[in-house]
Amino acid sequence: MKKILLSILLMSLALGLSAQYLEKDPPPSPVQRIFFGGNLDMGFGTVTQVSLSPEVGYRITNRLSAGVGIDYVFVYSEEYNFKGSIFGGSVFASFTVIKSLGDLIPFFRTDMGILIYGQFSYTNMGRFYTTFSGEEPMWIASPMLGLGFQVPISQRSYMLLSVMYNFNESMYSIYSNPVVKISYQF
Repeated sequence: MKKILLSILLMSLALGLSAQYLEKDPPPSPVQRIFFGGNLDMGFGTVTQVSLSPEVGYRITNRLSAGVGIDYVFVYSEEYNFKGSIFGGSVFASFTVIKSLGDLIPFFRTDMGILIYGQFSYTNMGRFYTTFSGEEPMWIASPMLGLGFQVPISQRSYMLLSVMYNFNESMYSIYSNPVVKISYQF
C-alpha cells in the first residue's frame, strides 16, 4: 500500500510541475507534437519469443508526454509442446525531470535526459497458461513506474531506456521485476 501511495504522490508531483509548454518559438503545431515508436524483441533457444510493441504518443508540454501502445508476443517451444500468442494494450506517460545532464553537469557532455516513466499494460495471456493449468485465458494488469534515460538520436528521435517496478508481479505476469525496456521514439 505504501508503494502505491508513493507512486501516486510522485505522479501528482510530476503532473503539477508540468506547467511550461513546448519551448520553441513559434511552438510546434499539434501534429508536430505527435510521436511514434515502440520496440521489437526476439529471443531464441529452448523457447522462441518474438515481441512487437508499436506505440503512438503526444507531447503535451515540453516535459510531459502520454500515449498508447499495442503489445503482441509470439511464443514457441518444441520442448514444452507450446505455440501461442500473447496480446494486449498499454497506456504510458513520462515526465522529463532533467532535460540535459550536460546543462546540469558542465564536464558531462551529453544531451541525455532523466525522466519519470509510468506504464499500465493489460495483457491477454491467451492459451499460454491454459496449456499448463487447464484454466480459461486470463487478462493480467501490470501497473509499472520507474525512471527512464532518454538519449537523443536526432532532432526528433531518441532512444529510451527505462527501468520500472511492476506493482502487480505474479507468476502469470509477463513483466518480472525489475522491468527493463528499451524503445525508440521519433
